[in-house]
Formats: sequence, structure tokens, C-alpha cells
Amino acid sequence: MVASYSWHPGAVPLNPIWPLSKPLLTDELLTSWIIRMALAHGCSPAALTVIAWPGIRAWASDLDRSVSVSRLAVLSKQSGVPCASLQSATLEHVMTSIVRQPHRLLGASWPWLTVLGCRGGHHSGGLQCCPDCIVQSNSRFSIQWRLAWHTCCPIHGVQLIERCGHCLAALQPELLRAGGSLGICHRCGAALNDGTRCDAAVAALAFQRYVDESIGRWPLYGSSPLDFRDWLTVARTMVSFAQAAVRRHSAAAERFFESLGIPLESLQPIPLGLPFEYLSPAERSVLLSIVWVIMSAGPQRFIEAARHESLPASTLHLPTSGSPPVLLDLVAALQSPRHHLVSGVDREHPSSPAQTLRMWLRLKRKVRRRGIR
Repeated sequence: MVASYSWHPGAVPLNPIWPLSKPLLTDELLTSWIIRMALAHGCSPAALTVIAWPGIRAWASDLDRSVSVSRLAVLSKQSGVPCASLQSATLEHVMTSIVRQPHRLLGASWPWLTVLGCRGGHHSGGLQCCPDCIVQSNSRFSIQWRLAWHTCCPIHGVQLIERCGHCLAALQPELLRAGGSLGICHRCGAALNDGTRCDAAVAALAFQRYVDESIGRWPLYGSSPLDFRDWLTVARTMVSFAQAAVRRHSAAAERFFESLGIPLESLQPIPLGLPFEYLSPAERSVLLSIVWVIMSAGPQRFIEAARHESLPASTLHLPTSGSPPVLLDLVAALQSPRHHLVSGVDREHPSSPAQTLRMWLRLKRKVRRRGIR
């Protein structure tokens, strides 16, 4: 859990009303602190939030993303932890360091923040954590574990998990019962460090460490320093590029990756075809390993390899606004796509099994989202 930076220093309670008020630990998520507070008082997290916020279904949404100042003020009064400290434990506070104009983020997902998929109090994805860190004394779910570029634990050298290794339930510590602890599964009660674990991917861990060390600084892309938020925008564009290239498996894209020294065996399609922030730590680790090589090569090497393989400019999907100049230079250097008329579905060439599987899984998600069983 140790990082080269800190999002907030934590805070101790002053004159609390609740008898067993807990301090906010360094870099701890707001929900992690609420859960620990509830378990310390011998009740479930849901019971605590009902007492603090009557009539509010607090856990039906991503509480770390959106909670009003008035509700934080109630928690502050009862716990004695300053309201400003509780605000600093939210993800909204973090977004100001990751993207420009975070107030414009109205979509379902935020760039570089993992998505829990909340619906009716249940999550399709879980809170990720290190299976060894979370079972230690004084453990907490940290802000770092909600950042999508975090896929490994630099201390224990293992891949982060988001599901119980025994029952495969998405980790939802807010569903823990009285007497539980953060280190066990809410569904089956198994210790989270009992399951099978995977070693950290070297390139993904290198990407994670570089980004962590660059927060608030000017990281390099090639020989040019970029604003940290611009660097992340370039990296996120390369993530989308890698996802599209892996999904389509074109010969030109494979030669492009091979010329950069990226093994072809690493270009395995991700079955669900979800956006990056929805993916599991293992899936994100594969993509970040590819992107680390691309970002390390720099813009000139990218242009040379892309031109050699005649990759069109459409392979880079620019953000709708706020593209840094280096991204515009990359697109301008690539060839324009050949315009042709699309005559509809090619009936002579049916969809591949992988494409059919993605369509089927997408349909199932839509059915579940609309409440049809």
C-alpha cells in the first residue's frame, strides 16, 4: 500500500459523539472508513449510514464518487473527524489531479477510476485490493486501489484482486455483517489472502510506478515533458488504441506491435470488450504492459512504426475535448483512411467466434440492466 505520494494525511477524531470513533487513516477511502467505523460499533455499514442519513440508500451508488457536503458534515459531527478531511478521502477530490475541468465529467465512468457497476446495492465489479495488505492489522481500502493504473502491489509483488478467491463474489465490504473485518469475504467469510494469486506483471508494475512518481510533476513522453494530466490523456488514448488493435487482430497492427518489441502472444482479446475502467486487474495489467512499451518508445518511434505499417489516423481515438498538442501531431502524421461505401453486413463472411461472444455478453448486460430475467 506504500506509494511515493499521498492523497491525504488522514485525521484523528476530536470530541466525537460516537463512543468508538475511528481515525481516518492515510490515503483511506471514505467508504473504507465508514465500514471500519460501523464494525467497531458492532453494526453493519448499512445500519450506520441509516442512522447517520435516515431515508437515504447510501450504498445504492458509488459513495466514494458522490456524497454531498451536508452528509459529510453529519458524519463529521458524530465522529469528530473534520469535514475537510472526509472530503479529501473522496474520488471527486482526486479527479482534479487526473483530468482538466473535472466538473464536466457527467458520464457513468471517470477516466482512470475503476467502475464498480452499482445497481440496487450490488456491484458487478468489486473494490480491488492487495490480498496480503488487506489482511494485515490496521488495514484499509486505499484511494490508490481505485485508480485504474494500479493493478499490482509493489510491496508483495502480486496482482490486485477484486473478487473472492473462493466464491468469486465481487468484493463489497459494505455488505459485511457485525463482527466481520475488511480481510474477509462478505459472502462466504473466507480470508481474502487464501485464494490463488498471480505475480505482478513487470511492465504493468513499471507503468504504475512511473505514474505514481509523476503525480504533480512533468513526466516525459519521448524527450518532451508533459503536464501530468496531458501525459495521462496520451496514455489513455494509447490504451484505447491497444484495445482496438487487440480486438481486431489486423496483420498491420500485429506487425506494428512486433516492431516495438511487444510479443504477439500478449495480444489476447478481452472477451467482454468493456471500456478500460470496467476491466479486471488482470485484464488491465495486460493492456498497461502494452501501453508502457508504447509510451516508453516515444512519439517519433510510434509515428515511424505506424507509417511503416500504414496505420490510418482513425486508429487513435482522440478525446472529445482537451487533446494535448502531441496527440494532434500523432494523428496528423498518420495517413488518412481510405473512404469507401459500406454496403452493410458481409453475409459471405460470418462474425468470428470472439466477436459473437462479445455481442452475446453485451446483450446479456443490457438485459440485466433493464431488470429482465
